[in-house]
Amino acid sequence: MEQLSEEDRRALRGSKFAPLPAPAPAPASRSQPRLAHPGGPMTTNKAAALAKFLERKLQQPDGLSSINPDLLELAVKNAKETVKASNGGGASSSGVKVRHVASFGDAQDQDSDAQDVKIEQKKQKKKKRKKALKNAKLKKFKS
Repeated sequence: MEQLSEEDRRALRGSKFAPLPAPAPAPASRSQPRLAHPGGPMTTNKAAALAKFLERKLQQPDGLSSINPDLLELAVKNAKETVKASNGGGASSSGVKVRHVASFGDAQDQDSDAQDVKIEQKKQKKKKRKKALKNAKLKKFKS
């Protein structure tokens, strides 16, 4: 061991440690976009955000000249596709439900309202089942 040169000692010492794995190459494009909850509803404000952006640009003196027409066309196309995808009963061709909101604060309010309605419907169904079971038991005792 003492006969080894300094470089050989460093090489020997370095060989004791496992080499670091090479980082996995990131896929350039995915077939489907990543979703927080796959299969769950997706909330978007693309159309509302685009409308607000264009409104703000139109109010500026040189607003329209500062917009790249190709990017504007692409943004309008994407917003239209999102709206079209959600028109068929709220589900796109991929099966993802798309909800459109003016802002995400509104989405939370709508969610709580929808949840309240669902809870009320569940309570009514439960009452109907109880009543039906009670009637069935009464009929059974009377026979």
